[in-house]
Amino acid sequence: MFETLLAIVPPLLAILLAILTRQVVLSLFIAVYVGAVMLTGGNLWEGLYSTFFDFILPGFEDTDHQRILCLTTLCGGLSLLLERNGGAQAFANVVNKGVGKTKRGAQIITWLGGIFVWFSDSTNPVLVGPVCRGITDKVQVSREKLAYIVDSTTSSVPTLFPISAWGAYIIGLLATFYADYSYNGNPQTDFIAGIPFQFYTIGSIAMVCIIAVTGWDYGPMKKAEDRAATTGQLVRAGADIRKKIETEELPEGARPTVWNMIIPVFVLLFFIFAGLFYTGDIKANGILGALANGSSLRALDTAFLLATISAIIIGMITKVFTFKKSLRIFMDGCSGMMEVLMILMLAWGIGSVCAACGTADWIVNACQGFLTPTTMCVIVFLAACLTSFSTGSSWSVFAIFIPIACSLAVSIDAPIGMAIGVVLSGGIFGDHCSPISDTTVMSSMGSSCDHIDHVSTQLPYALTVAGSSLVGYIVCGLLQGGAFVGLAITLVLICVVSFLLNKHVGRGRDAKTTA
Repeated sequence: MFETLLAIVPPLLAILLAILTRQVVLSLFIAVYVGAVMLTGGNLWEGLYSTFFDFILPGFEDTDHQRILCLTTLCGGLSLLLERNGGAQAFANVVNKGVGKTKRGAQIITWLGGIFVWFSDSTNPVLVGPVCRGITDKVQVSREKLAYIVDSTTSSVPTLFPISAWGAYIIGLLATFYADYSYNGNPQTDFIAGIPFQFYTIGSIAMVCIIAVTGWDYGPMKKAEDRAATTGQLVRAGADIRKKIETEELPEGARPTVWNMIIPVFVLLFFIFAGLFYTGDIKANGILGALANGSSLRALDTAFLLATISAIIIGMITKVFTFKKSLRIFMDGCSGMMEVLMILMLAWGIGSVCAACGTADWIVNACQGFLTPTTMCVIVFLAACLTSFSTGSSWSVFAIFIPIACSLAVSIDAPIGMAIGVVLSGGIFGDHCSPISDTTVMSSMGSSCDHIDHVSTQLPYALTVAGSSLVGYIVCGLLQGGAFVGLAITLVLICVVSFLLNKHVGRGRDAKTTA
């Protein structure tokens, strides 16, 4: 353990390299290696050996880490199966006959669709975007607006659910921190306690609904919506529309229905809760006790496996794909999660290196003179926002900042849920609006929107939510908690700022909207 400035070299190096190179995996590996070299007295060879055998590979020995890796892989496979089984398109056809006939209704349906697909950020853009594109196109909603709605839910919703791949990853990071620092806490309970503190995450989801219902568009988005409403041009003239990631025509004789999507999701939800009740001993602890004490990772792994099997069976019954083809689709989906798996592996490594270097302890000691809940919230939120926007990755931000923020919270006796919520919100900001974020890119593709147009129209909305969240965190810090007060202030500010900007800064002429 270092008692000098060297203690912050590994995480600081990871942040700086990620910002400069935009290569998250490489940056994390170099940071782990440098930390290992420091801990071995500057021996480059011993440091390389220690990087793998002391910090990275031991992460695989942890049972929960094994379950998280399995869950992440299964999530990728199930996501691609749901994308290809035809159920989403059948759902769109049903919606087109009902509430999707108005501009407001089409936007709300897209928003609800993004919330419904809550278990994976990789599924939402390529599933909800193409499905709802036919709905929004008919009522002249611009592609920029469609991409914004899809991206806002894609980046935000998964972090609000402990029963998701993201939730499991974050809970795993907390468990590692608690073990490394001998902190007596329940990672699952603390994650849930941090949900109300996710001001940016909740605010970005709420803002989509607010804009959809009120029509308070402003900035470049206002201009795009006016163009679509008055000229019928859903994209800007000369826009560079990237091809959707990958599409496959349904085979002849295929008869997919909405049940192709509903049944696997129902199976997933049913067995998640069944697993929680079983592992949490519902007979002895009751419903709430079982949910709090159950093994979310065991429940999730089992549920995702059974949901995958049900997706394959329903796809075969409706003749969307053969068993052989379903396995190929599933394996392709699993392979697509390789980068995420590498980030997970290195995230555990950087966490262990920081613990060995005494990073959190040094930061706490250095900040004790001025650290308060308010300054903690503001500093961590802004730092996480900057890092995630620069790197386009929230996963690496979570890995770096969760141990630091939690240590700071413990040192000043602030709610640890507050620290968790602030880090998650800051990480989601960049994942939501960074031009190099994978979800931002996929949202542009899935919505058939020019990528730069998507980023430029979405950024003012993201900054509105971020600014409102910052005020909410200041109030929250002053109250040393007060999650719901801070959240309420955030949501009110979003409404007020959106209304004023729409009224005074909106570009172009007002377009007639259909209620």
